[in-house]
Formats: sequence, structure tokens, C-alpha cells
Amino acid sequence: MALGLGLLPLLLDSSAYAQVCKQWKEATKIGQLQPILHEASGVAASRKFSDRLYHINDSGDTGRFFITTMEGKETRPINVAGFDPIDVEAISLGPCAGGSCLFLGDIGDNNRNRKSIEIVVVDEIENFPQTVKARQRMTLRYPDGPHDAESLAVHPDGTIYILVKERPARLFKADPHLATQTLTPVTTLDPGGKPTDMAFSDDGTRLLVLTYVDAVEYSSDFHQQQKITLNFLQQQEGVTFLPGSRSFIYTTEQLLPVLPQWIMRVDCEKEN
Repeated sequence: MALGLGLLPLLLDSSAYAQVCKQWKEATKIGQLQPILHEASGVAASRKFSDRLYHINDSGDTGRFFITTMEGKETRPINVAGFDPIDVEAISLGPCAGGSCLFLGDIGDNNRNRKSIEIVVVDEIENFPQTVKARQRMTLRYPDGPHDAESLAVHPDGTIYILVKERPARLFKADPHLATQTLTPVTTLDPGGKPTDMAFSDDGTRLLVLTYVDAVEYSSDFHQQQKITLNFLQQQEGVTFLPGSRSFIYTTEQLLPVLPQWIMRVDCEKEN
């Protein structure tokens, strides 16, 4: 599988953390999402504020995101002024001038008929008011026509990546400084199913891709990959590394009211 030259310099690293985990432990339940997040389709773990997760609902919700504890408690919606999305499917944390930002990906396109998609950027702060202003809004187009996507991740260098919901799946990248642009193709991945979310490790040397069934961790050059067998959730669509990137959590939408929306944690076995 070929690696796009544009990504290679960003990801190569000789440190131990550049290697995929040799053995992931079995997932354990650490919490539960509340009913207001019944369409939970993305999750991000804060590096600035301990015990904080960010979430979004997908199509049908308004332009907002949610804050919870790591266990899914104290759920609080935050509205983004002037944001009226079509289908928000992903949320990611990444660098921005002066600190860190939340990137809300209005990238869903089930019918593949959107001429463009949008990313809204919001400053990450300690105390969010009920409504915040967007720091930046980006309008993006694919070079080869519309795609449906649920996976967005921001590399530590600020580059934005989108993995389309196909099999195999094409990976695209965007320049965070351009308000309007055409996405650049990077490479093609096949994680064993249609990808529903993804996340970069803190050092940017590993990429974790979630599907409806399992997850795959890729090394910097994509030549090494580790399949991660997960405890199946009803419709798992959110994944994020935790600080240090040797653990991650994944979450699910709610298909049936009788089934709880667990927050699951997976840790890497200690490596000698």
C-alpha cells in the first residue's frame, strides 16, 4: 500500500512511541453516555483539562458539541453561533495559534451529493459559555467528487486529515490555514471495514482507525499495522487516544433504547 509523499515527513519518528502497540488489552467499561447523545458520532479527549471529553451528535442535531467527564457525567451542550450543519460526523482536537482548538467536521454525505463540506474551529477554553463563536470556518471539496466521511483527525503539526467511509478508504488532507480549498489525496487504507472515526497519537507517529467492528493501529509508514479486537458496541462511531497515546476510548450511537451507550477503554500491555 503506497504512502502519500506529503504525509511521510510528518509522521516518521524513530522513538518507541512510533511503533504500534504489540498487544492491546481487552476493552473495559469506564462510563456511559447520556440520552442527549443518542447520535454520538465522535469523541475527543482533552490534553489541557483533566477528566474532560468532547462529543458530537451526527445528522439531525444543531450546531453544537458536548462536554462530559471521562465517565460520561455532567453532560453539557455548547452551541456554536451561526453554525447550521448538514451532518456533523467527527470532532478532533488540534493545535491552533495560541493554544488548542476543537475541529467540528460537517463531513457526512450519505447520498454523496454535497458540493462541499465544512470544518468549524472553536478555541478550547477552560470555562465554556453556553454559546461560543467559531474561530474559523473552512469550506472543502474533494478533487474527484463527493464522498461520505465520518473520520477526521488533526495531526500535531496542524494538518487536517479526512478518511472517507469506503472500503478501501481514501485518506485526504487539508491545509488548516486556507478557508476554501480542494483536499489533497494522501493514500488508501483498508482497516477491514468502513471507517467510522480515527485519531492521531500525541506525537503524530501512529494513526488509529475505528470501524463498526474493530480498530486498526497504523505505524508512521503504514507498513506496520495492528488489528485490535474490540468488545462490540451497537454502532461504534467515536474513538480518541487518551493522553500519552498508550490507551484509547471508543463510544457508540444508540440504535436500541434498551441498550446502554458504554464508554469503553483499551490499554496497551506494558512493553519491555
